Amino acid sequence: MVDFKKKLVEKQGERKVHPVEIYQTLDRKSVAGPLRPAQVEILNKWYDARREDKDLIVKLHTGEGKTLIGLLILQSRINSSNEKCMFVCPNKQLVEQVKTEAAKFGDRPL
Repeated sequence: MVDFKKKLVEKQGERKVHPVEIYQTLDRKSVAGPLRPAQVEILNKWYDARREDKDLIVKLHTGEGKTLIGLLILQSRINSSNEKCMFVCPNKQLVEQVKTEAAKFGDRPL
């Protein structure tokens, strides 16, 4: 007989915490290619030097991938701490944009 509790515990231990590694494990739809070099640089810098900071500002031009960076950082925090986290948007339009962006990466959470 299979011990599913053991299998569930093993799966939780496999969660990635580096945001670039998280991205590589996602079930990306064809519209989402590899991370841009600027995104990789920001995620690496955040992970290496800023991941314990409470507040963070990522400044990029429109369309440069800030939403994805934010989602990956959020998932990294969730995976590393098991704490509740929130992605805050200032208006409903941006909420819909974040939901659309997140939907590009499969049915499971980032």
